[in-house]
Amino acid sequence: MLEHLRTGDWLTRERVRIIAFTLLAFYALSTVLLFATSNGRVDHFDRPLGTDYSQVWTAGRFVLEGHPEKPFDNAVHERRQQEYFSPTSGFFHWGYPPYFLVVAAFFALFPYALSLVLWQAATLPLYLAAVRRIVPVQDGLLVAAAFPAVIVNIQHGHNGFLSAGLMALALLALERRPVMAGILFGLLAYKPQFGVLIPVALVAGGHWRAIVAAGATIAVMTLGTLWAFGWETWRGFFDMMHYSRVVISEQGATGWYKIQTIFAAVRMWGGSIPLAYGVQAVSTLSCAAIVAWMWLTRADRRLAAAAVMTGALLSTPYALDYDMMLLGPALAFVVAYGLEKGFRPWEKTALAFIWAVPLVARTLALATLVPVGQIAMVAFMAIIFNRALAERAEAGKADERRGLMAEIGAFSVVGAIGFAVDAGLTLLFAKGFGFSGYAARVPAMIIAIVVTWLLNRIWTFRSSEPRLLREFARYGAANLLTAVFNFGIYTLVLWWLSHMGLGLSGSAILVALIAGSGAAAVANFVLSKYFSFASGAIKPEMDKPGITPSAGPM
Repeated sequence: MLEHLRTGDWLTRERVRIIAFTLLAFYALSTVLLFATSNGRVDHFDRPLGTDYSQVWTAGRFVLEGHPEKPFDNAVHERRQQEYFSPTSGFFHWGYPPYFLVVAAFFALFPYALSLVLWQAATLPLYLAAVRRIVPVQDGLLVAAAFPAVIVNIQHGHNGFLSAGLMALALLALERRPVMAGILFGLLAYKPQFGVLIPVALVAGGHWRAIVAAGATIAVMTLGTLWAFGWETWRGFFDMMHYSRVVISEQGATGWYKIQTIFAAVRMWGGSIPLAYGVQAVSTLSCAAIVAWMWLTRADRRLAAAAVMTGALLSTPYALDYDMMLLGPALAFVVAYGLEKGFRPWEKTALAFIWAVPLVARTLALATLVPVGQIAMVAFMAIIFNRALAERAEAGKADERRGLMAEIGAFSVVGAIGFAVDAGLTLLFAKGFGFSGYAARVPAMIIAIVVTWLLNRIWTFRSSEPRLLREFARYGAANLLTAVFNFGIYTLVLWWLSHMGLGLSGSAILVALIAGSGAAAVANFVLSKYFSFASGAIKPEMDKPGITPSAGPM
């Protein structure tokens, strides 16, 4: 049995088709029953049909009535939902930027049940079209439609199809149609928490036309909503951001088991808010480093795209199981890569597990407190990164010479990882163990130095120095010099922020960390390249005595 799991040969075409058709039949039956037992607005369980969609339709009705600012008033919005649906059906708050009011207003033109059907029917094809373009194989659409996040999204009336479709189609269009890609990325601004890694990828990949197009799209949408709805809607949105952060994310009003983020997993296990933010920061920065490296080094575009879509979920403190629709195209990108390059042992089984997780992520977290959704996403990101590293290593066998830009890119990624370790441990020691903001930095910095030395030795400079202690001593001395500068700026900034009234808050510590680490980065690279790893750096073969370049066969 283990051998079948290792090779993945249990995933025969016939078995995949049976699983997919069975799931689709279940989706269809459960959805029909949900509608059939409802009164057109409220289902058999006294919930709005399509649950979260109730807030969208209600917000749209406000816009049609000429009051686009009302959805941002929770008390008014809740009363109107109770009038439209049921006094006991719960409250679904509006947390979107004013951009999305345009969409809400259009679909509010229709009766509620018809509006819900039209909304899903209009956005589902975007997701399916993206997957079809990514992996145009037989049964590809069947597997995409049976992806468990699909039914989660449908029965919550949510926007997962739209988010997944826009992001995937933008990534597909990036090389040949960068302006169109930028426009699609800009449209994703209605869900800003998923856009953290997009600028990282675009800048690292040098996609400047897409960046300009995305910025122009957001600017046009912002000015358009200001003209159409007025400043009150934007002020309401900014006020609602505080409610969303404190009540929904930090206090878990939605339910920790529903939220599929690293932040929520820490809170579900009883971790404090600062600790949760610290661990989330490590996840976000690690994903940013991986994405930056993959796009900077021109990793296979399918792996790079999958990293952006998966990282979007791991980089935000708030995402639910229907948002795992982003994993659909991400899985398709990796499968397309695997079909061409081959799958490694256990990969097929792991991908099948990740594909199935949205169906049980919420239930298992509620029953066992095991964040299986987060575990699956971290594992998926590790698979993507591992394949990119392997591809890079294979390409490196043909040419051992590395340019300065490649070293800077690798050093930057290692530095980001070191910063994530430093920041996470500093916050852990400060907020989790009661260290002062200054004392917490010392052990965190030492651990980060050891981690970055190993990574820079193995990856960035590929040192062959056999005297590890001597090399580490040089690296430690270089880091000591930059650490003095780093720590000095950190202390100065932290002192200044405390006098500005922020005290030793998590935000103040992070700002001070960024200032100190950023100022020391350039000096650290120069010292590492020309002092710490200089004697052990691998030299190209043609530079060795007695070896001359060969012109090869004529």
